[in-house]
Amino acid sequence: MSATRPPGLRLVHDPAPVLHARCEPVRIFDADLRRLVRAMYERCVEWHGVGLAATQVGLNRQIAVVVHEGHRFAMCNPVVTAAVGQIDAIEGCLSLPHRAGLVRRAETVTVHYRNPQGRGVERSLTGWLARIVQHETDHLHGVLCPERLAPGAVFGAVPAEERASAAAAEVAADG
Repeated sequence: MSATRPPGLRLVHDPAPVLHARCEPVRIFDADLRRLVRAMYERCVEWHGVGLAATQVGLNRQIAVVVHEGHRFAMCNPVVTAAVGQIDAIEGCLSLPHRAGLVRRAETVTVHYRNPQGRGVERSLTGWLARIVQHETDHLHGVLCPERLAPGAVFGAVPAEERASAAAAEVAADG
């Protein structure tokens, strides 16, 4: 029997213990896994995210999806095997709503993972895609973005007017 949750996934918020746990690797690549991945893609878009890890929907499994600027892929058992450069950027998290901070990440990464069909994939990514992959991979190891802050940075509340401005820009971009 597969340990997946039905498509009605709910977002988990910190301090839920699942967000701080190291996830179990995916061992079975079946139709249940592919249904879960489809549901995760749908929720990620619905919740206006760019990535979503299984821990964020309460599942202790090494699964994450990425949806950003025309890119859409799912990673099972991802491992970042190379990281080059450093860049600090404002980062938030669906599981830590209305908060953000200056997070230090590698600028370019190489990641190995299995797709939902079980095939091995290697990708080199730069910029925001690299940041998203690092963020989601961290989730699968129980690490949240406030643990990756740039020196001297704080992870704090985003003022309501900034959230409203970002939402308005999102609506305008969606046309």
